[in-house]
Amino acid sequence: MSSHRSPAVARLRRARWMMTGLVTVITATAVLVLGFVAATIDSHSRAIEADRQVEKVAAGLARAIQHDEKNALDLSTVIDDELAQSSTAVVVLVREQGQPWKQSHTYQRSLMPADSEISTLATQVEDNSEGALYKSLRRTSTDITGRSVIVVGTPVYWTDWDNIVVILAADQSMDNPDQHRMLLWALAIGGLALIAVSTAAAYLLSGRSQSQALRMLDEHEQFLGDAAHELRTPLTTLKLLTESRPKPDEVQHTLAEARRLADRMARLVTGLLARARMQTGIAEPERTMLRLDQLAEAVAEEAADERILVTAHPSVVVGDPQLLGLAIRNMLENGLTHGAVNRSAPVEVHIAEGRVSVRDHGPGVDPVMSASPFNRGSAGRTGRNGIGLALVAWVAQAHGGNASIEPAVGGGTIATLWLPPADLTAGTPTGSRM
Repeated sequence: MSSHRSPAVARLRRARWMMTGLVTVITATAVLVLGFVAATIDSHSRAIEADRQVEKVAAGLARAIQHDEKNALDLSTVIDDELAQSSTAVVVLVREQGQPWKQSHTYQRSLMPADSEISTLATQVEDNSEGALYKSLRRTSTDITGRSVIVVGTPVYWTDWDNIVVILAADQSMDNPDQHRMLLWALAIGGLALIAVSTAAAYLLSGRSQSQALRMLDEHEQFLGDAAHELRTPLTTLKLLTESRPKPDEVQHTLAEARRLADRMARLVTGLLARARMQTGIAEPERTMLRLDQLAEAVAEEAADERILVTAHPSVVVGDPQLLGLAIRNMLENGLTHGAVNRSAPVEVHIAEGRVSVRDHGPGVDPVMSASPFNRGSAGRTGRNGIGLALVAWVAQAHGGNASIEPAVGGGTIATLWLPPADLTAGTPTGSRM
């Protein structure tokens, strides 16, 4: 049934897609939140590191500023300092009282703002210091290419020198921005991969979890089909009996026949329910030591058809009486149905050594169903559905045996049910796979 477009299967499929979609949304949300948090933390840490580096350069170079005995500014120590040779831009500005700022030394000029803004920044550093030595000022600006940069200025004063020196250090507002971009790409690609994997896993796992439900739907559909097949004939017969208006002297016989049909339908329903419970794992086949020949004789007697001829030899097996009776009954009905072309021809039943064989004298095995006569739904020459033979094969397998149907010598077919013989010393079947 799982392959059909039934409403139940359609609902299960919708539920599967809904679960998959829900897992995908949850995973995507979690990935986005975690990615945003990771990117924010990385950006913040890199910005802090960039600030620390710029402030380190500005403060370190400010302490390296010197002037000689002639009050001339000595920048040799600044130029040769490792701090002035890193990736951080450096500008040394000098101003005499009442004079504009002059750039005495520049390094990595492209990371610095325009000249006018550099002068403005130097003035702000001087004003902010309020005469205090090495009091730094931090500003965010843009370099001459338009990129965002951090600029830190540190003033230098001497009591014996009238000039004011300001060291400006500038760098990008984030340390190693290329690495940050690589991190963002890694988060994006990794997040998409994680979402794809979680979606695929959710789809597969939801399908796996629903396989049991689909199997239950299959079993439910099969049970309904088998019940309809098995009950159709007795219900039709019962309807004919109730509509026949028997004569007064035939009432008791009609009632007895009706009771027999009702008992047969009850046994059929019980057997089908047992089969359905076993296929779904709710129950296991009953393991009872029984006489297969007596069971087959009882089923043949219940059929009450004068064409049935039984040849029985004592045969002891271990199995479920209801299921075995259902299988033998289906074999007999199959023989009676396909042997109906010759109403006088017998249906021969032979029981020996755990084997029940039913031979009819009908038209033989239909080539259409000869390759798979026990497949549920196969139909013979009469056009009847082959559910009965499918039940025979299932009962045989449930008892560790097998079933076969083949042409008989002289015409007709032979259907055979074989069960492992019982171990009379242990009370269990030899070679059983139950």
